[in-house]
Amino acid sequence: MGKKIVASVIIIAVISIIIFSAVLVGNFQSTDFGKIGLANLNFSNTKVFNQEAIRESKPPELSIKDIRTGIVDDGRGNFSIIFNLFNPNKGTVIVESISYNVYSNSTRIASGDIGRRPEGFVDAQDSIFPVIGNGTLILKDKKIIDSANNLNGSQIGRNNDTSKFLVNGSYFFKQMGSFQSTGGEKDFSIIYPRP
Repeated sequence: MGKKIVASVIIIAVISIIIFSAVLVGNFQSTDFGKIGLANLNFSNTKVFNQEAIRESKPPELSIKDIRTGIVDDGRGNFSIIFNLFNPNKGTVIVESISYNVYSNSTRIASGDIGRRPEGFVDAQDSIFPVIGNGTLILKDKKIIDSANNLNGSQIGRNNDTSKFLVNGSYFFKQMGSFQSTGGEKDFSIIYPRP
């Protein structure tokens, strides 16, 4: 029994000396794993965190891929919009929500929200949209609109090729990099189709 205790103390002492010497030399404070000296692992010039992902970051670029309107029956119409979100950064961007208004002939025909901003740390994350670096995400929304409220048939007409729409609003985003995040709110105003 005494030999087991002595062996355990020796093993703990050896492990403590190894850890102390590694910390003293500073290898564990480095993000370059090649300096740690682990024999069977090849980590040549590997970095733990991508700090360059949030340096000189740009907000995501929002555009409209398509808008469709049509008369369903008397006094009602349908509306659908498809947004493209392009991330021009190296790191991932989290889009939390898009709030928009759609105008035709200076009359608002639709408004809506895609996603919602999380409130607090424990809020559900089911409505956030990650966009990887140099990637594109497509977000869609559909609505039934009441064409009897100050709208005429031309504003939600069957021929989408001749209709012009002004879409404005804002979107919320966060740019992720290591344990830091930056971001905010960006306003937009887009004419569709482009003139």
